[in-house]
Amino acid sequence: MTFEAKVPLYGGYTLSRAEGVVFLQGTIPGEIVEAEVIQKRKDYSVAIVTNVLEPSPDRVEPLCSVYGICGGCHYQHISYQRQLKIKEEVLLDCLRRIGKLEISLDAPLYDRPFHYRKRVQLKVSKDGKIGFYRPLSHEVIEFKECLLLEPELNYTIKRLKEIGVSKGVREIYLSSGDIIVASIRGDDFKVEDVIGCLKEAGIGGLSINGQLLYGEKRTCLHLNEYLYFVSPETFFQSNWSLNRSLTSMITKFVLNIKPLRIVDFYAGGGNFSIPVAGYVKDVLAVEENPLSCEDGIFNCEANSIKNVRFYNKKTEDFREAKKTDLLIVDPPRIGISKKTLDKIKNLAPSWIVYLSCNPSTFARDLSRLQELYQIESIRLVDMFCQTYHIEALGILKRKEEGQPKKA
Repeated sequence: MTFEAKVPLYGGYTLSRAEGVVFLQGTIPGEIVEAEVIQKRKDYSVAIVTNVLEPSPDRVEPLCSVYGICGGCHYQHISYQRQLKIKEEVLLDCLRRIGKLEISLDAPLYDRPFHYRKRVQLKVSKDGKIGFYRPLSHEVIEFKECLLLEPELNYTIKRLKEIGVSKGVREIYLSSGDIIVASIRGDDFKVEDVIGCLKEAGIGGLSINGQLLYGEKRTCLHLNEYLYFVSPETFFQSNWSLNRSLTSMITKFVLNIKPLRIVDFYAGGGNFSIPVAGYVKDVLAVEENPLSCEDGIFNCEANSIKNVRFYNKKTEDFREAKKTDLLIVDPPRIGISKKTLDKIKNLAPSWIVYLSCNPSTFARDLSRLQELYQIESIRLVDMFCQTYHIEALGILKRKEEGQPKKA
């Protein structure tokens, strides 16, 4: 069938209307394409492009030999500047449709479009193939080089393939800083065989469920003027170069508003708490994951920071502060829970810095906050180039008493 691609949608799709609503994979708004319907639902169909009849001027040749097969990238057929525009369109659509917010975006924050990732989760098949899952399957697709990964990770993966991974290993997590550290998951593997394999590949440390089996427990990255240590089983922003720009932007904002206290929800290992600590009286960092919390305490000690306190608990259970000047919040994809939202309203921060990895829940949460807060700024932060994933940064200011409560 022939389709006209019209509006970009979250998830890497483009909306078309031909005999109903169709979500197209592998196209660009404005193109005329032939596509095969692969799923039919009650309200919509999903189709994958088989032939481009009228290509967009922004269509480019994908550089990866397994693009469209391995599932890691979604936008390699689109020029990078158009990728940014598409993501901004999707973000604005979510803000309007879900949040009922009419707003313009500030200039996007972005960095290099390839070789930016410093962490990776690899899948291992029963016959020893190393790669990523094909979309909607558990078939492992191998690759010669992943164009999203930094060279050090690609070299380490090449060595692992040459050596061969121990039988029973199903997943390998690698994090790259001054050294590469690993964590693994699987069943019935021999630990001594795994250790030998990883050591031969040049991996500097192995941990399983927080227990160090050999080498170093953490790798070290530079977070502007600070040292930042992370364990292989904890989350950190894989696009580290862009993360440094982001933390610098937030630090400059802190310098501008001069808060005394900052509360950092979903603090991780202190990605934001540590850079801002030198400009405030105290920072209260709340992190549910115990391993991330351990990393955060370790990072404070490594940088001789005394005014950041870590609390290993859910944000909903945080009771150590009644008020704060600034709240930094960086939740998972599900966004801010109703209980955490109530907690935020009770904390009554003068300012909120909200970093989101899901434009839908971001729009929902901003709508819930707009009774008390005015949106000062929203921008795209392109942490995940070549993919449909969208990171957004919002800055909110508490409305003064007597100011209209509706945005």
